[in-house]
Amino acid sequence: MSGLERPVRVLLIGRHFWPHGSIDSAGHLMELATGLRLAGIQVSVVTPKYAGSWAERFSFRECQVYRPIRMFRTGWTARGDRTASRYIRYLRDWIESDPTSCDIVYCDAGREEAIAAVEAAQAIGVPSVVRLSGHGDCSDFEFFNHSRIGKRCRSAVKDAAAVILDSASAHRRWLAEGGDKTRTHRIAHGVGPMKEHGLSSPKNLRRAMSRINGDLFVPASCAVVLSVERLDRSSGIMTLVKSAYLLSNHIQGLQFWLIGDGPLRDTIYSRLKSDGLRQSMAMPGSFGSPDDVYSAADLMVHVGDEGFEHQVPTAIAAGLPLVLANTATAREFFGVSESEVRQRIIERRGDALQADPEAVDRMSEQAGPLVWWFDPARPKTLRFAIEQIVGNLEQARRRARQTRRIMQRTRSRSDSIERYVTLFRQLAAGSLPNTSQSTSMENAQ
Repeated sequence: MSGLERPVRVLLIGRHFWPHGSIDSAGHLMELATGLRLAGIQVSVVTPKYAGSWAERFSFRECQVYRPIRMFRTGWTARGDRTASRYIRYLRDWIESDPTSCDIVYCDAGREEAIAAVEAAQAIGVPSVVRLSGHGDCSDFEFFNHSRIGKRCRSAVKDAAAVILDSASAHRRWLAEGGDKTRTHRIAHGVGPMKEHGLSSPKNLRRAMSRINGDLFVPASCAVVLSVERLDRSSGIMTLVKSAYLLSNHIQGLQFWLIGDGPLRDTIYSRLKSDGLRQSMAMPGSFGSPDDVYSAADLMVHVGDEGFEHQVPTAIAAGLPLVLANTATAREFFGVSESEVRQRIIERRGDALQADPEAVDRMSEQAGPLVWWFDPARPKTLRFAIEQIVGNLEQARRRARQTRRIMQRTRSRSDSIERYVTLFRQLAAGSLPNTSQSTSMENAQ
């Protein structure tokens, strides 16, 4: 772009943004806004405010963020000022109120915001882009099929100038549901560079963090098990919570950091406290940007379908050993088959205790075999995986670093951002984007 050209102006719309960095979709939108700005795109963000005291406008990494509409934590109501239709109307009117402020309207999910985004973009005469978000039971596809407003959202997405999906299975499903092939684009969720925190080890970082939040104090001899998932039944967090007592009995020195918020927060706290784990857990809530939390932990356990847009990629970038539930979403993200995963699940404690310092060097250049897998229906497989990591942390970190190298090559965040930038510039220029491009990220899925 020459110095005389005006940068493309993109309005990003999302249900969550800063300070909800512990929510997967918010973390993704924060990274997207940052990446687009660094690539020369002029970025503005519209998101709801969740408390009356929240500022209606502020700056985030040189991006202007607007919060003109109140979102109530209790969800929608059938009547009154908390209906979905009122929210859609207010958001649409706000976008239309300044038609010269953007060249592209982008919505980060196919939910209620997509209706407002597409209708407003049509009214002011600019292209709209909608990303179909989520995986498994948390996906927009499931939302489309289980509510009347979901069907309306699907219809709105079909009217968008471009639809973005992140995987081959989502791409196929969208086309099967009537999506326009010429307006459908696949852009994978990329893994970014390692975050620099300036401290030499996770223990030093934990010590520094504990001075800010005493709940994060960890004795020097302990290992931190991290979970960054919403505290509700759909996330899978209860799989780890129910196993915490046995894990602590079998593996000495475990500390559990449960990052996030949700309706089960008090239930989880009470259960862990009744199990005698009050001194072995920390539930510090949400973080505006939880990057330091990943760098300070020794391993991360992830169970649910939500988390593969930002949380898991961030853990990979931090070089954090991963223990993943054997789910279709996790298998597709790492490009492995169910039979391959079953072979990697540790079935016996004797196998977990075996030390094999050359294991990393013998493994193929695929990331799937380098993470630890477990069967959610068999808690002992989770224990064996954690036991192997804690028993040889240095080898586990070597595996995690190799996972990072592979994923940064096959799922580079810079490549993802470049594809977003190319799409936005083509749409703003009025040219037809090329949907036949195939990158290594797509082929890796």
